[in-house]
Amino acid sequence: MRNLLARYTFGRQEGADRLLRFATVGAVTTTLDFVLFTGLFAVGAAPGQANILSYSCGILVSYILNRSWTFRARHSQVQALKFVLGTLTGLVISTCLVALLARLIPPPLAKILSVPVVFAWNYLVALLWVFRT
Repeated sequence: MRNLLARYTFGRQEGADRLLRFATVGAVTTTLDFVLFTGLFAVGAAPGQANILSYSCGILVSYILNRSWTFRARHSQVQALKFVLGTLTGLVISTCLVALLARLIPPPLAKILSVPVVFAWNYLVALLWVFRT
């Protein structure tokens, strides 16, 4: 019983640590995404186009940091493809939310409001499908 409890407690702590590392990587890539989005919008790009370009720039950084630091996994082409597919689905979700919300509120605010939804999607995809821990 003690071993089971110790394993459960360790598993919970590792899961919390992993979520914190994922959130840290997300903060870095979201900052990059938001700065690029705001800059592109400021120079005249449409919100949807700016979002696609800015979000896409974070995919490579996100994969490298999440693979090596968050999930401590080895690189594989299948894993990279899964990550790209999952993240691109997050991009579609983000772009739809930004385009829809930008009709009602300023585009940078729409971008900020899309972040929690896409964060949850990307974490679950990475945890349950890409890196399967």
